[in-house]
Amino acid sequence: MAAPMLLPESPLEKLSHQKYRAILKKEKRKKKRQALAKLRDSEAAEKDESVSEEEEEELEEEEDEEEEKKLEAERQKLHEQWLLREEKAQEEFRLKKEKEEAARKRQEEEEVIYKLSVMVLENGVTWHNPEPPENIGTEKDRANCPFYIKTGSCRFGDRCSRKHNYPTSSKTLLVRGMFITFGMEQCRRDDYDTDASLEYSDEETYQQFLEFYEDVLPEFQNVGKVVQFKVSCNYEPHLRGNVYVQYQT
Repeated sequence: MAAPMLLPESPLEKLSHQKYRAILKKEKRKKKRQALAKLRDSEAAEKDESVSEEEEEELEEEEDEEEEKKLEAERQKLHEQWLLREEKAQEEFRLKKEKEEAARKRQEEEEVIYKLSVMVLENGVTWHNPEPPENIGTEKDRANCPFYIKTGSCRFGDRCSRKHNYPTSSKTLLVRGMFITFGMEQCRRDDYDTDASLEYSDEETYQQFLEFYEDVLPEFQNVGKVVQFKVSCNYEPHLRGNVYVQYQT
């Protein structure tokens, strides 16, 4: 019978129990270090990803702010353009109203002139006063007041030493000082600012006369047919603002 074969011993079998445990601990530490390294790599990757997301958010915010600034600039530009259009429209409206007002005033003046012309044509009267009698109210006439004879009003009033022949009846009615404007009064008053009268032009006085004419003429026409209506704008106090109304009969 052949003798049995002896197998060689395994290297592990040759290691002592103490060395075997040392090798196992070493392997465990290695695996642990590898696991920690993987964990650190994973955390770093997550951190890098988080940082990248924050940067992206900041970039988006900057882009949003820039876009908002552009929109605000565009809104401001549109607003300024609207203000310019509005200002232009208001200026055009003002000029239009001024033209309409000027046209209205011209029409009123033409109507007044037309009415006066019609009265003259219908009644066959002249625009000038009748000729005064000869030698009355002249230097040869020492009794009668020349101012009163010419205008029906005397500059001296009750202090006049000459005779005022008041008619018992007349076709012409005189209303003293009926039409007085501030501009007319300003020409003779010293207690006001001397420059104040410069603010009142003849055109303004004429417009006030037209309003006065349209207001009072119907009242005089209630009495009878008016053939002439005149207002004195003379600077003399006894003539200024006198209204002369001539009736047909």
